[in-house]
Amino acid sequence: MKLNMLLLSMLLAPAVHAEPFISEYVEGSSNNKALEIYNPADVALDLTGYTIKVYSNGSLNAGKTITLGGTLAAKGTLVLTDTGTQSVPVAPELAAKSNLTIGTGNFNGDDAIALFKGADLIDVFGQIGFDPGTSWGSNNNFTHDRTLVRKASVTQGDANGSDAFDPSVEWDFYAKDDFSNLGAHTGSGNSGGGGGVVVPPVGPVIGNCGDSATLISAVQGSGAASPEAGKTVVVEAVVSRVTAFATGFYIQEEASDSDNNPATSEGIFVYNDAASDYPTVGDKVRVLGKVEEYFTKTQIRRSGLLACGTATVPQAVSVTLPVSNLSVWESLESMQVTFPQQLVVADHYNLGTYGELTLAPQRLFTPTNQFRPGTPEAVALASQNSRSKIVLDDLANGKNPANIIYPAPGLNMNNPVRVGDSVNANLSGILDYSFSAWRLLPEGTVQFNASNPREEQPVLRNLGNLKVASANVLNYFNGDGSGGGFPTSRGASSAVEFERQASKIVTALSSINADVVGLMEIENDGYGSQSAIVDLVSRLNQQLGAGTYQYVQVPGTTQLGTDEISVGMLYKPAKVTPVGNAVTTNAGVFGYGNRQPLVQTFRQNANNEVFTFAVNHFKSKGSCPSGSTNPDRDLKDGQSCWNATRVQAATELTAWLATNPTGSADKDVLIMGDLNAYAKEDPIVTLTNKGFVNLVEKFQGNRGYSYLFGGESGYLDHALASAALSPQVTYAMEWHINADESTVFDFNLEDKTVQQQADFYQPSAFRGSDHDPVVVELALKAANPADLDKDGDVDNNDITLFNKLLKTGTKLGLEYDFNKDGVVTSSDARAMATLCTYARCAIK
Repeated sequence: MKLNMLLLSMLLAPAVHAEPFISEYVEGSSNNKALEIYNPADVALDLTGYTIKVYSNGSLNAGKTITLGGTLAAKGTLVLTDTGTQSVPVAPELAAKSNLTIGTGNFNGDDAIALFKGADLIDVFGQIGFDPGTSWGSNNNFTHDRTLVRKASVTQGDANGSDAFDPSVEWDFYAKDDFSNLGAHTGSGNSGGGGGVVVPPVGPVIGNCGDSATLISAVQGSGAASPEAGKTVVVEAVVSRVTAFATGFYIQEEASDSDNNPATSEGIFVYNDAASDYPTVGDKVRVLGKVEEYFTKTQIRRSGLLACGTATVPQAVSVTLPVSNLSVWESLESMQVTFPQQLVVADHYNLGTYGELTLAPQRLFTPTNQFRPGTPEAVALASQNSRSKIVLDDLANGKNPANIIYPAPGLNMNNPVRVGDSVNANLSGILDYSFSAWRLLPEGTVQFNASNPREEQPVLRNLGNLKVASANVLNYFNGDGSGGGFPTSRGASSAVEFERQASKIVTALSSINADVVGLMEIENDGYGSQSAIVDLVSRLNQQLGAGTYQYVQVPGTTQLGTDEISVGMLYKPAKVTPVGNAVTTNAGVFGYGNRQPLVQTFRQNANNEVFTFAVNHFKSKGSCPSGSTNPDRDLKDGQSCWNATRVQAATELTAWLATNPTGSADKDVLIMGDLNAYAKEDPIVTLTNKGFVNLVEKFQGNRGYSYLFGGESGYLDHALASAALSPQVTYAMEWHINADESTVFDFNLEDKTVQQQADFYQPSAFRGSDHDPVVVELALKAANPADLDKDGDVDNNDITLFNKLLKTGTKLGLEYDFNKDGVVTSSDARAMATLCTYARCAIK
């Protein structure tokens, strides 16, 4: 035996389970050493007669003795640390948890530490008389760290007579210099000692049920932070919610103990710390612990708990959104609340990552989508939006949950949750603040309603005879065009991911089935056989039939500008024919910042009517420039940065289009694309001031949206018609296949588990991009029509009547085919109208 008989007899002494024991041992670098003594008893302990002895380097004789004294609270801890030196201080996080300092260099990693009561050995860490030759926590001994915490299942020291020291039996291992668990069993006081005797301070004791206690309202206070932060308090209240996933429970004062101050909360979260036992809802408990502001959430770190019977859980407080001001949330922190109104999903940004949703009383619109930037109305809406949000928590920890519970019974492709979907009224739960947001920990199953169902195809009026669309295809990069070249600089990370993306884009564009399509964010790699735009056209034609689509190319160009992405244009040769050549410009602002526009004039095959289509992608709002005088800096008016550049783009675009760059004198012009500006922002107002009509606003009013950012909806994707074209537009809409859909359904493989990648992907149109496509219906007519049949609407009937008049020999002094092209067209009708005006002809 390595232990002498005296020590052996000590070790064989009967265990007294009410005795204190060594609960944690930290042997960090330099002076970062700590020892924690725990009192497991339900009563305070007089430490008179207790000592700690240090046995260094395998010695049977103690090299250092530390005399304890004073009182250690029930369930309390005594944390002893080094004093440190000026040149080698103790780690701040260790010093903050220290009750007492016991000098410098008191023990090393191979020292045995023993707790004695008089001559009786109560507990020991390590093995007296044995030198392992290296730290207990080194790579060669037991674990890779140097911090050991007594297992929760062990309530007594290692007084079992064993020669061996096996930490795995009684100790859990933590990272090197991990001081986070010090004081975990309880927390009592801050400092003490003197005269060579270590005396822990006497702090609050838990007392008996019904004894005086601090009110939760006093702990919470009327401000953002607790006035009691850092102090140890005793509170007595009813358990309103147990959240094992958050390692704690919520308690709330009974109605009789309310301070009736609407500015102070009656509830608080109790962090269970190292305790493994939990009360149940409806228990009345008495809690001893330290008040903390944990990332600005007020909580009590439990160090003692006393059951005091049961009580009625207080009634939930009714909350109506928007709240009058944000301080309302603080006054209800950790209390039970209920929302009597029906709420809708305003944001799902964190659904796939954290399983949570943001709710509001209605869809929240971007202020500058509704009002001019900086106006009182825009400022008021921004404030209202901020006061209208509450996060619906999923009551689980971790990222990328395997089962996303919203909507019940679980999210899947056939059971989605979309922005605008609603939840039943009277949603109730605990109001919590964590992860920088106010959130509801709901009670029971949350019932969702598909108030904004998916539309498998865009729902149009079908009053036109030509369909034009635009779509942001979200960095459609096809690698080297032969299945390699991934990851790409802005697009897919792999060939598999690109195939997932391409399938969604092709499905969406095929479903729209437009006669002319404008594209944004397609790879700017030219028009060769391996290019992205040729790849997309090929896939569409495989889906819809050979030759369905062709792409537009400016003659003499190998790509459109120098940006990695560009705009593109597709058309159906069966429906329209290009008139002249496509054009672009790199002049002025289009030589930098904004992508170059692409413009093409088309003739509709069915009626020879002509219109000009301009596709654009203005400078984005991100990556703000530096400089306090830069005109493109964020002016904090809601338009973000680069607004001046976008205004310049709008100005120069309309000026250039006014020169008829395609050679067409027809005044029918349609501007479409991602203009990176909301409906009431300066670039759009610049375009409308030049005579262009905002078609989304015309047909959707102020409810239009194509993009979701920060839980607010608005449209960056626009369709604007010239004054001449606007009367010929029969409808315009956004097809909401992207903005309302969670990113969990997109094609990306990153930031998803393998299960999510498989479970939530389908080659459908939904969430192929972050922008919704825009669709416009046109009924192209003559620029100066004649109403030959007097019905108030010029149509083919008029041309038919004109044809009939000529065939019956009406003497008009002109040939049948006025424009000599062999076909009677609306141009002929215009000539007929002119003749009738001068001849006063009567048509019956």
